[in-house]
Amino acid sequence: MPVSVQIIAAHNLVYVRYSGAMLVNETAEALTEFAKHPLAGPGLRHLVDLTRLTEIDRDYAKFMELKAKKVETMAGHGIETFMVYYATTPIGLHAANLGKNGWTPESGVVAIVLEDEEHALHALGLPYDSIEAMFEKVDAQSV
Repeated sequence: MPVSVQIIAAHNLVYVRYSGAMLVNETAEALTEFAKHPLAGPGLRHLVDLTRLTEIDRDYAKFMELKAKKVETMAGHGIETFMVYYATTPIGLHAANLGKNGWTPESGVVAIVLEDEEHALHALGLPYDSIEAMFEKVDAQSV
């Protein structure tokens, strides 16, 4: 699946990575699996990595349905959720802006778009200069 979701409990973080095409049905499946995870819940910080995205499904009606499901799953619980969309390409930035602009102020989700990996990590309060370094540290701690 071109979308993966990983909860990193040590950092209160959800890491979402897209590669290839962003398809509505695969995003919906990933959201459903995330919602079932025992550590999933409001207040987690999210890093959405769109640097490997190559295209976006153009079925905007289905994206709107999915957006409603995302709000139900991640927002409106009285706990603020911080989301960073990390994108470096025109298609990634387009997807990031679609995602960011889909959150209303009353949803409780604060979303930003950043084009620099280190800035994206630091905005989330993570002391790493790369996602790779973060996973090396997390993997070393879990052994």
